[in-house]
Amino acid sequence: MTQRLDGYCERLTVSVANERFIAPGELNDELAHLPVSDRYWLREVVLYGDGRPWLFGRTLIPRQTLEDAGIDLTKIGDVPLGRYLFQHDALTRDYIHTGLCDGLWARRSRLCLSGHPLLLTELFLSEAPLYLMDSREG
Repeated sequence: MTQRLDGYCERLTVSVANERFIAPGELNDELAHLPVSDRYWLREVVLYGDGRPWLFGRTLIPRQTLEDAGIDLTKIGDVPLGRYLFQHDALTRDYIHTGLCDGLWARRSRLCLSGHPLLLTELFLSEAPLYLMDSREG
């Protein structure tokens, strides 16, 4: 998604809203999509295209994935997660679900990095190019 959004703006930036470890009790229905863990890395960001908020992203990573995947996803800072993850050959997608939430499109993907899962939820905000009629995409 990062690469696609890049094509709609001069500058794509990330604002990290929240990054921290959380306990399983702090998860909602997301827990059903992840293996049991004593804690999870939570990363919540907003992606901006030329200063306009386009996407809210929420990533949950079990501790075991952080330890076993061979890369430190807790230190990527303001780098878009997609830019960081999709440079690794060992990344696969188990599934992707899409739907509407209060009139906004959302999607949830379970990704695996070297066989270790993480959950990415994306909410496309009202100013996202997704909602614009674009002749380039028909």
